Amino acid sequence: MKKNYISIISAFLVICLFVLTNDLLAQRIVQVPQGVGTLDAVVRGDTLPSGQRVNPNTIYELARGGYYITMSSLENRDYHLHIRAAAGSGKKPIIRPGVSGGGTSNRPFQARANLTLDGVYVTNLDEQNALLQNIIRLSADNVKLTILNSHLDRDLQAAIRCDAKNQKVIIKNSIISNIGSMQSPDNGRGVDDRGNDIDTLIYENNTWYNLSSRILRDGGGIIKYCWINHNTVVNVAQWGCSIGPAIEAHFRNNLFVNTGFIGRSSTQTWVMLETAALSQAWLDQGFTQKLMIHNNSFYVDPDITSAIPADRTPTPVMNDHALAAVTAGGWTSTIKNLNVSFTKGPQNPKNVMQDYFNAAVTVKTDMDKGGGTPEFGQTQMPFNFAYPTSSALYTSGTANQPLGDLNYFGIPVGVTNDEILASEYQLYSNYPNPFNPSTNIRYSIPAAGNVKVEIFNTLGQLVNTVVNQHQEAGTHNVFWNGMDISGNQVSTGVYIYKLTTGNFVSAKKMVLVK
Repeated sequence: MKKNYISIISAFLVICLFVLTNDLLAQRIVQVPQGVGTLDAVVRGDTLPSGQRVNPNTIYELARGGYYITMSSLENRDYHLHIRAAAGSGKKPIIRPGVSGGGTSNRPFQARANLTLDGVYVTNLDEQNALLQNIIRLSADNVKLTILNSHLDRDLQAAIRCDAKNQKVIIKNSIISNIGSMQSPDNGRGVDDRGNDIDTLIYENNTWYNLSSRILRDGGGIIKYCWINHNTVVNVAQWGCSIGPAIEAHFRNNLFVNTGFIGRSSTQTWVMLETAALSQAWLDQGFTQKLMIHNNSFYVDPDITSAIPADRTPTPVMNDHALAAVTAGGWTSTIKNLNVSFTKGPQNPKNVMQDYFNAAVTVKTDMDKGGGTPEFGQTQMPFNFAYPTSSALYTSGTANQPLGDLNYFGIPVGVTNDEILASEYQLYSNYPNPFNPSTNIRYSIPAAGNVKVEIFNTLGQLVNTVVNQHQEAGTHNVFWNGMDISGNQVSTGVYIYKLTTGNFVSAKKMVLVK
């Protein structure tokens, strides 16, 4: 009888735990009314008396066609801020900086924890038509930014700025436009790493147009994993894309039109695509560089190149390092230089270039008329970057897909970064290495199964097991905090981490230095 009571109590506790866990993990939707300061008020006020968030798994849903004026930067700490448009086919909700009674305004987002934007339009042109810097600033280590089906429009410096280390930036099925000013074209960046190392950067199936500098700016940091696939990039004044010294970079199926359109002088180094070698410090840690650059087109209208001043030359397609990767991979024939006729695209930037050299640039900030910076004319979205199916570009991509953003053709991406990441069993080098006190271990599995990641010392003794569970196919990350299985900090030394899944076993060395 006693045994039965224990069984009943145990079952009851399990049920309670199950209900509690599911309640904590249940997705909570909060619908935010449009208006001035309503988004700020709802997000900031969504707390318990203790100051904790009401539910960490909350999505703030904005009305289709809604207009949201923010009165200060939305700055999230210790919780994932997830904002999305309500279901439906109406216009994207607009998020725009407001102006306080003191005449000041603030950028829309200052993320100190994970941030997701889905289906929204965000501009950094405030309600009095002053242009601000950085629609989104990522201001804490290890923050993950996810932008889906959204439009970031108008910024004076960079749409997204990374102010800390090891961040993840994922942009898919989105538009980034009108970034920078021809009065200072060195600004005008899609993403600016500010010299910080980026853990993961993914651009897939996006459109970028009217930027004064480049879609990605490398300021000295490295990208550990970079995937730039099926992007349409139109009208970029200086560079095109500066990846820098990535450990692994895939640059494929992209369509660049009129990038680097102001040419360059003999002292300028910009190109449409720039990569760089890993430093010796990374090589000493056992890293090798993997660059996959293929199936891309780079085209500049001859009407533009013929008008470049005599003391300048047209911008080269790639620097020597990127060209060497293309040659080594046998991909030279996949790099195209083909004209394209969009169904409805922005105007040719020849006049923008001429105004720039004539020092006759005038900043336009009339949002209603479609102006703003850079000074590319009055016609803005909705553009249609589709092009004829008869074009050779239509089958120039991998899997015979069109180059550029596939949203305009209603075609799904044939191969995504998730498939590439998990195309084979692989245990990657941990980073950082050497480390103190924690390190990240990354691995890929192409099929679901039981996965075990264990830490051993050099004597072969088990120190800790950091993963022991069933996992789905894909790429996974786990952190080891330098603790043994009893929760004690281990000493300085060499350790072995081992991945076991199915018949696959792989092990690598790492060094803890205090």
